[in-house]
Amino acid sequence: MDWVEANFLVDPPEPWRGLLMVELMDLGYEGFEDTSHGLKAYIPKTASDATALRKLRVAKDPHCRITYTVREVPDENWNARWESSFQPIDVDGRVHIRAGFHPEVQGFEHQLVITPKMAFGTGHHATTRMMVRAILDLDLTGKRVLDLGCGTGVLAILAEQRGAAEVLAIDNDPVAVENALETMALNGCERTVVEEGGTDLTDRGVFDAILANIERNTLNRAMPDLYRALSPGSVLLLSGFVAQDLGYMQDAARAHGLHPAGEDMEGEWVMLKCTKNGTRP
Repeated sequence: MDWVEANFLVDPPEPWRGLLMVELMDLGYEGFEDTSHGLKAYIPKTASDATALRKLRVAKDPHCRITYTVREVPDENWNARWESSFQPIDVDGRVHIRAGFHPEVQGFEHQLVITPKMAFGTGHHATTRMMVRAILDLDLTGKRVLDLGCGTGVLAILAEQRGAAEVLAIDNDPVAVENALETMALNGCERTVVEEGGTDLTDRGVFDAILANIERNTLNRAMPDLYRALSPGSVLLLSGFVAQDLGYMQDAARAHGLHPAGEDMEGEWVMLKCTKNGTRP
C-alpha cells in the first residue's frame, strides 16, 4: 500500500501542532512525526483527500500560519524511514520501549519491544506515555483488559506484564492488527488476543479495565459501548484529545454514567481516568 505524506509548517508550532494532529486524525491520518517547524502526517493513498486539507479549521485561525506540501511515499520506503528514526523511550525510569534492533537496558520494571512500523503507539507521543503511566498505577492482577484502538499493541503488552489474566487488543486497521500480532510474538505474550474490529463491543463481554487512546470524536461516539463493556467498579483510561476538550470529555463521560476520577496532562495533550458507578480502584 502506498501512502501520502503531508508536510506541515506550523508557526508557531505550539499549541497549533497538537490541534492540527487532532483534526488530521478525524480525516483518517494514521502516522505522525513532529518536526522542528511543524508536523508530518501520513495517510493511505486510497483515503487521501486533497480537498479536505484545504478546509482544515485550525489553518483558518488568525493566531497561527499553516502551510503544507504533499507527496506520495511508497510503503517500503515509509517503513524504512520510520525504523531509521525510531529511538528507545524511557517512561519515568520504569518502562523501556524499544525496537528489536536496540539493545536491552537493565534497571526497568518493564521492557516492551515493538516493531516501529506505521501503527500508532510507539511511545513517542504524549498520549501513549500518559496511558503507560496510568496503567502503572492500576492493579491489573487477574483482570480482563481491553486495549481499544491498539495500534502497535504497546498498551496491551504492558497490561499483560502487569498481571492481567486476559487482554483483548482491537484495531480497525488491518495493518495495525498485523503489526500488533508481530509485537505480541516479540514480547512472548500468551494471554493477549489481537483482533480487527471497531468500537461496537457487543458480544465482547465485560472488562475490568478499558484502555482507549484514539481521538475525541470516536471516544465520544463510543461512550455508550464503553459503559456497557465495563464491569461494576472498573476503570476506563481515555486519551487522544487536547486540554481544551477535557471538559467536553468529562461531560460526555458523566452523561453515560461514568465518573471522572482524575487526569494527566503533557503539553497540550490529556489523559482522563474514569470509573464506573463512582468507585475508585
